[in-house]
Amino acid sequence: MANVLQYVKKFGDISFEEMPFSDADNVAMCCSFYMPLDQVVSDSFDEEPVPYDEAFNKLFEKRGNKHTAVGLVLVKEISVLMGEMAAHKRYAQMKVVACTDNFGKEPAVQFNAGTFLLPTGETVVVFRGTDDTLMGWKEDVDILVEDDIPSHHLALEYLANVAKRFEGDIIVCGHSKGGYIAQYAVLNSPKEIRDRIKVIYNNDGPGFSDYDYLNSEAYQELLPRYRHLIPQSSFIGMMLSHDDDYQVVKSSRVFGAMQHDLLTWQFDEEKLKMCKDITNTGKVTDLVFHDLVSNLSPEETVAFGNVIGSIFDGINQKGLLDVKNHFHASIKGGAAAWKNLDAETKKVFKETMKEARKYVISAAKAVQKGEYKTASQRLDDEE
Repeated sequence: MANVLQYVKKFGDISFEEMPFSDADNVAMCCSFYMPLDQVVSDSFDEEPVPYDEAFNKLFEKRGNKHTAVGLVLVKEISVLMGEMAAHKRYAQMKVVACTDNFGKEPAVQFNAGTFLLPTGETVVVFRGTDDTLMGWKEDVDILVEDDIPSHHLALEYLANVAKRFEGDIIVCGHSKGGYIAQYAVLNSPKEIRDRIKVIYNNDGPGFSDYDYLNSEAYQELLPRYRHLIPQSSFIGMMLSHDDDYQVVKSSRVFGAMQHDLLTWQFDEEKLKMCKDITNTGKVTDLVFHDLVSNLSPEETVAFGNVIGSIFDGINQKGLLDVKNHFHASIKGGAAAWKNLDAETKKVFKETMKEARKYVISAAKAVQKGEYKTASQRLDDEE
Protein backbone atom coordinates (compact mmCIF):
# COMPACT_ATOMS: atom_id res chain seq x y z
CA MET A 1 0.00 0.00 0.00
CA ALA A 2 1.45 3.32 -1.08
CA ASN A 3 2.02 6.05 1.48
CA VAL A 4 3.58 9.50 1.45
CA LEU A 5 7.09 8.09 1.04
CA GLN A 6 6.14 6.31 -2.18
CA TYR A 7 4.42 9.49 -3.36
CA VAL A 8 7.61 11.51 -2.93
CA LYS A 9 9.72 8.87 -4.67
CA LYS A 10 7.38 8.66 -7.66
CA PHE A 11 6.38 12.30 -8.12
CA GLY A 12 9.23 14.14 -6.43
CA ASP A 13 10.90 15.15 -9.68
CA ILE A 14 7.82 17.02 -10.92
CA SER A 15 8.15 20.72 -10.11
CA PHE A 16 5.50 22.80 -8.36
CA GLU A 17 5.14 24.77 -11.60
CA GLU A 18 4.15 21.56 -13.42
CA MET A 19 1.99 20.11 -10.61
CA PRO A 20 0.68 22.62 -8.05
CA PHE A 21 0.90 22.13 -4.29
CA SER A 22 -1.69 19.53 -3.27
CA ASP A 23 -3.20 17.55 -0.39
CA ALA A 24 -0.36 15.08 -0.84
CA ASP A 25 2.33 17.75 -0.47
CA ASN A 26 0.58 18.98 2.65
CA VAL A 27 0.92 15.50 4.18
CA ALA A 28 4.60 15.32 3.20
CA MET A 29 5.34 18.75 4.67
CA CYS A 30 3.51 18.10 7.95
CA CYS A 31 5.04 14.66 8.43
CA SER A 32 8.61 15.72 7.67
CA PHE A 33 8.34 18.82 9.86
CA TYR A 34 8.52 16.62 12.96
CA MET A 35 12.24 16.67 12.21
CA PRO A 36 13.98 19.36 14.37
CA LEU A 37 14.78 21.83 11.60
CA ASP A 38 15.15 24.53 14.25
CA GLN A 39 18.57 22.99 15.03
CA VAL A 40 19.93 24.10 11.66
CA VAL A 41 17.62 26.95 10.58
CA SER A 42 17.39 30.23 12.51
CA ASP A 43 14.09 31.29 14.04
CA SER A 44 14.58 34.79 12.62
CA PHE A 45 12.73 36.06 9.57
CA ASP A 46 15.69 38.36 8.93
CA GLU A 47 18.10 35.53 8.16
CA GLU A 48 18.68 34.37 4.59
CA PRO A 49 16.34 31.46 3.69
CA VAL A 50 18.13 28.10 3.52
CA PRO A 51 17.70 25.69 0.58
CA TYR A 52 15.69 22.69 1.77
CA ASP A 53 18.24 20.10 0.68
CA GLU A 54 21.01 22.03 2.42
CA ALA A 55 18.98 22.19 5.63
CA PHE A 56 18.40 18.44 5.55
CA ASN A 57 22.07 17.66 4.90
CA LYS A 58 23.12 19.79 7.87
CA LEU A 59 20.52 18.17 10.12
CA PHE A 60 21.40 14.67 8.91
CA GLU A 61 25.07 15.29 9.68
CA LYS A 62 24.16 16.68 13.09
CA ARG A 63 22.22 13.48 13.80
CA GLY A 64 25.19 11.24 13.00
CA ASN A 65 24.57 10.74 9.27
CA LYS A 66 21.96 8.07 9.93
CA HIS A 67 18.18 7.92 10.04
CA THR A 68 17.05 7.70 13.65
CA ALA A 69 13.74 8.16 15.43
CA VAL A 70 12.87 11.70 16.48
CA GLY A 71 11.22 10.38 19.65
CA LEU A 72 9.44 7.38 21.12
CA VAL A 73 6.41 7.70 18.83
CA LEU A 74 8.11 9.66 16.03
CA VAL A 75 9.73 6.91 14.02
CA LYS A 76 12.90 7.04 11.91
CA GLU A 77 10.82 6.90 8.70
CA ILE A 78 10.18 10.60 9.25
CA SER A 79 13.89 11.20 8.70
CA VAL A 80 13.81 8.90 5.68
CA LEU A 81 10.92 10.91 4.24
CA MET A 82 12.71 14.21 4.69
CA GLY A 83 15.80 12.73 3.05
CA GLU A 84 13.78 11.63 0.02
CA MET A 85 12.18 15.07 -0.21
CA ALA A 86 15.61 16.73 -0.14
CA ALA A 87 16.83 14.35 -2.87
CA HIS A 88 14.03 15.26 -5.30
CA LYS A 89 13.81 18.60 -7.08
CA ARG A 90 10.16 19.25 -6.19
CA TYR A 91 11.17 19.89 -2.58
CA ALA A 92 14.91 20.51 -2.92
CA GLN A 93 14.07 23.77 -4.72
CA MET A 94 12.16 25.06 -1.69
CA LYS A 95 13.79 27.40 0.80
CA VAL A 96 13.12 27.35 4.52
CA VAL A 97 13.24 30.16 7.05
CA ALA A 98 12.19 31.02 10.61
CA CYS A 99 11.98 27.56 12.21
CA THR A 100 10.84 28.12 15.77
CA ASP A 101 11.16 26.04 18.92
CA ASN A 102 9.15 27.48 21.81
CA PHE A 103 9.10 25.22 24.87
CA GLY A 104 8.08 26.00 28.44
CA LYS A 105 6.57 24.52 31.58
CA GLU A 106 4.71 27.41 33.23
CA PRO A 107 2.41 27.51 31.39
CA ALA A 108 2.95 24.40 29.28
CA VAL A 109 3.85 25.22 25.70
CA GLN A 110 5.36 23.36 22.76
CA PHE A 111 5.11 25.48 19.66
CA ASN A 112 6.99 24.86 16.43
CA ALA A 113 6.47 26.55 13.09
CA GLY A 114 8.42 26.84 9.86
CA THR A 115 8.09 28.79 6.62
CA PHE A 116 8.81 27.24 3.24
CA LEU A 117 9.20 29.33 0.10
CA LEU A 118 8.13 27.62 -3.12
CA PRO A 119 9.66 28.51 -6.51
CA THR A 120 6.14 29.47 -7.61
CA GLY A 121 6.19 32.44 -5.22
CA GLU A 122 3.79 30.79 -2.78
CA THR A 123 4.62 30.62 0.92
CA VAL A 124 3.85 27.49 2.95
CA VAL A 125 3.54 27.78 6.73
CA VAL A 126 3.66 24.53 8.70
CA PHE A 127 2.65 24.21 12.36
CA ARG A 128 3.99 21.09 14.05
CA GLY A 129 1.78 18.78 16.03
CA THR A 130 2.60 17.33 19.44
CA ASP A 131 6.21 16.16 19.61
CA ASP A 132 7.90 13.82 22.09
CA THR A 133 7.92 16.28 25.00
CA LEU A 134 5.62 15.86 27.99
CA MET A 135 4.91 19.60 27.90
CA GLY A 136 3.61 19.08 24.37
CA TRP A 137 1.21 16.48 25.70
CA LYS A 138 0.33 18.69 28.67
CA GLU A 139 -0.57 21.51 26.28
CA ASP A 140 -2.86 19.07 24.46
CA VAL A 141 -4.72 18.56 27.73
CA ASP A 142 -4.89 22.33 28.19
CA ILE A 143 -6.61 22.56 24.80
CA LEU A 144 -9.34 20.31 26.18
CA VAL A 145 -9.88 22.28 29.38
CA GLU A 146 -8.91 25.88 28.59
CA ASP A 147 -9.96 28.47 26.00
CA ASP A 148 -6.59 30.20 25.89
CA ILE A 149 -3.16 28.59 25.50
CA PRO A 150 0.24 30.12 24.64
CA SER A 151 0.33 28.54 21.19
CA HIS A 152 -2.72 30.62 20.18
CA HIS A 153 -0.79 33.85 20.58
CA LEU A 154 2.45 32.47 19.16
CA ALA A 155 0.66 31.22 16.04
CA LEU A 156 -1.09 34.54 15.44
CA GLU A 157 2.19 36.42 15.79
CA TYR A 158 4.01 33.97 13.54
CA LEU A 159 1.43 34.13 10.75
CA ALA A 160 1.39 37.93 10.97
CA ASN A 161 5.18 37.97 10.51
CA VAL A 162 4.90 35.70 7.48
CA ALA A 163 2.30 37.97 5.88
CA LYS A 164 4.46 41.00 6.60
CA ARG A 165 7.70 39.53 5.22
CA PHE A 166 6.50 37.71 2.10
CA GLU A 167 4.16 38.63 -0.72
CA GLY A 168 1.72 36.40 -2.59
CA ASP A 169 -0.48 33.47 -1.60
CA ILE A 170 -0.01 31.70 1.73
CA ILE A 171 -0.72 28.00 2.31
CA VAL A 172 -1.14 26.99 5.96
CA CYS A 173 -0.70 23.37 7.08
CA GLY A 174 -0.76 21.52 10.37
CA HIS A 175 -1.15 18.01 11.76
CA SER A 176 -2.83 17.11 15.06
CA LYS A 177 -2.34 20.04 17.45
CA GLY A 178 -0.63 21.78 14.54
CA GLY A 179 -3.86 21.52 12.53
CA TYR A 180 -5.80 22.97 15.43
CA ILE A 181 -3.27 25.82 15.72
CA ALA A 182 -3.31 26.41 11.95
CA GLN A 183 -7.08 26.79 11.95
CA TYR A 184 -7.03 29.03 15.02
CA ALA A 185 -4.36 31.32 13.57
CA VAL A 186 -6.12 31.78 10.25
CA LEU A 187 -9.60 32.28 11.72
CA ASN A 188 -8.37 34.88 14.19
CA SER A 189 -6.08 36.81 11.85
CA PRO A 190 -7.14 40.16 10.33
CA LYS A 191 -9.13 39.97 7.10
CA GLU A 192 -6.21 41.29 5.04
CA ILE A 193 -4.23 38.21 6.05
CA ARG A 194 -7.16 35.80 5.65
CA ASP A 195 -7.67 37.07 2.11
CA ARG A 196 -4.17 35.89 1.21
CA ILE A 197 -4.73 32.34 2.44
CA LYS A 198 -4.92 30.10 -0.61
CA VAL A 199 -5.75 26.96 1.37
CA ILE A 200 -5.63 25.84 4.99
CA TYR A 201 -5.01 22.21 5.93
CA ASN A 202 -6.14 20.78 9.25
CA ASN A 203 -4.88 17.19 9.29
CA ASP A 204 -6.76 15.29 12.00
CA GLY A 205 -6.61 18.21 14.40
CA PRO A 206 -9.17 18.70 17.21
CA GLY A 207 -11.92 21.30 17.19
CA PHE A 208 -12.59 24.21 19.54
CA SER A 209 -14.37 24.51 22.87
CA ASP A 210 -17.73 25.36 21.29
CA TYR A 211 -19.47 25.51 17.92
CA ASP A 212 -19.74 29.31 17.70
CA TYR A 213 -16.83 29.55 15.28
CA LEU A 214 -18.81 27.66 12.62
CA ASN A 215 -21.14 30.64 12.24
CA SER A 216 -18.38 33.24 12.23
CA GLU A 217 -17.76 35.39 9.17
CA ALA A 218 -14.14 34.23 9.05
CA TYR A 219 -15.06 30.52 8.97
CA GLN A 220 -17.74 30.97 6.34
CA GLU A 221 -15.47 32.93 4.00
CA LEU A 222 -12.61 30.44 4.44
CA LEU A 223 -14.75 27.32 4.01
CA PRO A 224 -14.09 26.97 0.25
CA ARG A 225 -10.35 27.07 1.03
CA TYR A 226 -10.47 24.83 4.10
CA ARG A 227 -9.35 21.18 3.99
CA HIS A 228 -10.06 19.17 7.14
CA LEU A 229 -8.58 15.73 6.49
CA ILE A 230 -9.20 12.88 8.93
CA PRO A 231 -8.60 9.09 8.81
CA GLN A 232 -11.68 6.87 8.69
CA SER A 233 -11.57 5.98 12.41
CA SER A 234 -10.36 9.39 13.53
CA PHE A 235 -9.66 9.84 17.24
CA ILE A 236 -7.89 13.18 17.69
CA GLY A 237 -9.83 14.88 14.89
CA MET A 238 -13.14 14.05 16.58
CA MET A 239 -12.24 15.87 19.80
CA LEU A 240 -14.12 18.99 20.90
CA SER A 241 -16.48 21.00 18.68
CA HIS A 242 -15.55 20.34 15.07
CA ASP A 243 -17.14 20.89 11.67
CA ASP A 244 -18.75 18.33 9.38
CA ASP A 245 -16.79 19.59 6.40
CA TYR A 246 -14.10 16.94 6.65
CA GLN A 247 -12.73 14.61 4.00
CA VAL A 248 -12.00 11.03 5.04
CA VAL A 249 -8.64 9.43 4.20
CA LYS A 250 -7.98 5.69 4.05
CA SER A 251 -5.40 4.46 6.57
CA SER A 252 -3.39 1.23 6.61
CA ARG A 253 -4.09 0.82 10.33
CA VAL A 254 -7.28 -0.37 12.00
CA PHE A 255 -7.41 1.57 15.25
CA GLY A 256 -8.20 5.27 15.30
CA ALA A 257 -5.28 6.36 17.48
CA MET A 258 -2.82 4.57 15.20
CA GLN A 259 -4.45 6.07 12.09
CA HIS A 260 -3.40 9.49 13.41
CA ASP A 261 0.11 8.73 12.08
CA LEU A 262 0.45 10.44 8.67
CA LEU A 263 2.73 7.64 7.48
CA THR A 264 -0.31 5.31 7.58
CA TRP A 265 -2.41 7.50 5.26
CA GLN A 266 -2.81 5.76 1.91
CA PHE A 267 -2.17 7.15 -1.55
CA ASP A 268 -3.55 6.38 -4.98
CA GLU A 269 -0.78 7.63 -7.28
CA GLU A 270 -0.44 11.40 -6.67
CA LYS A 271 -3.65 11.68 -4.63
CA LEU A 272 -4.75 10.62 -1.18
CA LYS A 273 -7.02 7.57 -1.14
CA MET A 274 -10.37 8.82 0.14
CA CYS A 275 -13.36 7.11 1.83
CA LYS A 276 -17.03 8.04 1.71
CA ASP A 277 -17.52 8.21 5.47
CA ILE A 278 -15.93 7.56 8.85
CA THR A 279 -16.25 4.08 10.38
CA ASN A 280 -18.52 3.16 13.26
CA THR A 281 -15.50 3.47 15.56
CA GLY A 282 -15.03 7.05 14.39
CA LYS A 283 -18.72 7.77 14.98
CA VAL A 284 -18.55 6.36 18.53
CA THR A 285 -15.49 8.50 19.25
CA ASP A 286 -17.27 11.57 17.89
CA LEU A 287 -20.32 11.04 20.12
CA VAL A 288 -18.26 10.26 23.22
CA PHE A 289 -16.19 13.41 23.00
CA HIS A 290 -19.27 15.51 22.23
CA ASP A 291 -21.17 14.18 25.25
CA LEU A 292 -18.16 14.37 27.54
CA VAL A 293 -17.24 17.97 26.70
CA SER A 294 -20.85 19.13 26.65
CA ASN A 295 -21.52 17.76 30.13
CA LEU A 296 -18.29 18.58 31.93
CA SER A 297 -18.88 21.03 34.76
CA PRO A 298 -16.32 23.77 35.52
CA GLU A 299 -15.34 21.81 38.63
CA GLU A 300 -14.71 18.65 36.60
CA THR A 301 -12.76 20.56 33.98
CA VAL A 302 -10.44 22.08 36.61
CA ALA A 303 -9.98 18.73 38.36
CA PHE A 304 -9.13 16.98 35.09
CA GLY A 305 -6.48 19.58 34.23
CA ASN A 306 -5.01 19.53 37.74
CA VAL A 307 -4.68 15.75 37.81
CA ILE A 308 -2.97 15.48 34.44
CA GLY A 309 -0.69 18.44 35.15
CA SER A 310 0.33 17.10 38.55
CA ILE A 311 1.09 13.63 37.19
CA PHE A 312 3.22 15.06 34.38
CA ASP A 313 5.12 17.16 36.93
CA GLY A 314 5.61 14.08 39.08
CA ILE A 315 6.98 12.05 36.18
CA ASN A 316 9.58 14.82 35.83
CA GLN A 317 10.95 13.86 32.41
CA LYS A 318 11.31 16.00 29.30
CA GLY A 319 10.10 13.53 26.69
CA LEU A 320 8.45 10.16 26.17
CA LEU A 321 11.80 8.59 25.31
CA ASP A 322 13.10 9.78 28.68
CA VAL A 323 10.08 8.17 30.34
CA LYS A 324 10.94 4.88 28.63
CA ASN A 325 14.60 5.10 29.63
CA HIS A 326 13.70 5.99 33.23
CA PHE A 327 10.51 3.99 33.42
CA HIS A 328 10.48 2.98 37.09
CA ALA A 329 11.42 6.46 38.33
CA SER A 330 8.76 8.00 36.06
CA ILE A 331 6.02 5.65 37.26
CA LYS A 332 7.04 6.19 40.87
CA GLY A 333 6.98 9.96 40.44
CA GLY A 334 3.60 9.92 38.71
CA ALA A 335 2.10 7.68 41.39
CA ALA A 336 3.44 9.92 44.15
CA ALA A 337 1.91 12.97 42.45
CA TRP A 338 -1.49 11.25 42.34
CA LYS A 339 -1.20 10.29 46.00
CA ASN A 340 -0.42 13.87 46.99
CA LEU A 341 -3.49 15.33 45.30
CA ASP A 342 -6.27 16.46 47.60
CA ALA A 343 -9.12 14.03 48.18
CA GLU A 344 -11.77 16.21 46.51
CA THR A 345 -9.80 16.55 43.27
CA LYS A 346 -9.27 12.79 43.07
CA LYS A 347 -12.94 12.15 43.80
CA VAL A 348 -14.12 14.51 41.05
CA PHE A 349 -11.62 13.01 38.59
CA LYS A 350 -12.75 9.45 39.30
CA GLU A 351 -16.40 10.43 38.86
CA THR A 352 -15.56 12.06 35.53
CA MET A 353 -13.90 8.84 34.33
CA LYS A 354 -16.99 6.87 35.36
CA GLU A 355 -19.16 9.24 33.35
CA ALA A 356 -16.87 8.82 30.36
CA ARG A 357 -17.39 5.05 30.43
CA LYS A 358 -21.16 5.62 30.42
CA TYR A 359 -20.82 7.86 27.36
CA VAL A 360 -18.86 5.15 25.53
CA ILE A 361 -21.61 2.60 26.15
CA SER A 362 -24.34 5.06 25.15
CA ALA A 363 -22.52 6.10 21.97
CA ALA A 364 -21.86 2.50 20.93
CA LYS A 365 -25.56 1.68 21.30
CA ALA A 366 -26.61 4.73 19.29
CA VAL A 367 -24.26 3.88 16.41
CA GLN A 368 -25.34 0.23 16.46
CA LYS A 369 -28.99 1.30 16.16
CA GLY A 370 -28.19 3.65 13.27
CA GLU A 371 -28.95 6.72 15.39
CA TYR A 372 -25.63 8.50 14.88
CA LYS A 373 -25.94 12.21 14.13
CA THR A 374 -23.21 14.46 12.81
CA ALA A 375 -22.18 17.69 14.53
CA SER A 376 -24.42 19.85 12.34
CA GLN A 377 -27.39 17.51 12.89
CA ARG A 378 -26.85 17.67 16.64
CA LEU A 379 -26.70 21.45 16.46
CA ASP A 380 -29.99 21.54 14.54
CA ASP A 381 -31.61 19.43 17.26
CA GLU A 382 -30.38 21.81 19.96
CA GLU A 383 -31.78 24.91 18.25
